Amino acid sequence: PKELAEVRIVGGIQGFGVINGPYAQMTRPIWQQIREHHEAFSGVFAWSTQENRVGRGSSSHSVRGLEVSGEFFPVLGIQPWRGRLLRPDDEGACTISRAVVSYPYWQGQMGGRELSGNDTLLIDGHSAEVIGVTPPGFFGLAVGEGFDVAFPFCQAQELRPEVFDISIMGRLRPGWTLERASAQMGASSAGIFA
Repeated sequence: PKELAEVRIVGGIQGFGVINGPYAQMTRPIWQQIREHHEAFSGVFAWSTQENRVGRGSSSHSVRGLEVSGEFFPVLGIQPWRGRLLRPDDEGACTISRAVVSYPYWQGQMGGRELSGNDTLLIDGHSAEVIGVTPPGFFGLAVGEGFDVAFPFCQAQELRPEVFDISIMGRLRPGWTLERASAQMGASSAGIFA
């Protein structure tokens, strides 16, 4: 409680750029700047939601996807129920190759069986290894919404500065208040936007 804070643009984006998603507060280039320079936070992460398809052809079904930076689970302090969760080194090419499933998805769609290292899901036409399961009480960051599958951000060839498609959050450093963090972020925002 009172340690997590969302990074937002004061006054919103006011018609600048393209908003792509319900939690689209920031762009990926802004995320890269904050990821490298986050004095107010002991750790930062980014995330977005999207709909994905799992399976092949007529047997495929829609899932609630959670695309996350590698810092997402460690900064939140989430421990795996099974396997392991995503890390920064899981981010890579823009083909989903690893995924983590929610506890309800694991129970309902995967039968709650132990992960063998050979468990895969066909996500949007790409085979992804299921490396872990989140604990039963973790449903994501959007209150009242859950997720089925989480997968790592990809390293796009081109980061488009006009596309707002992610949300950025961080854990305040010990001793930092929200007011102090806001002042620090305000002071550094001109450099971030430049």
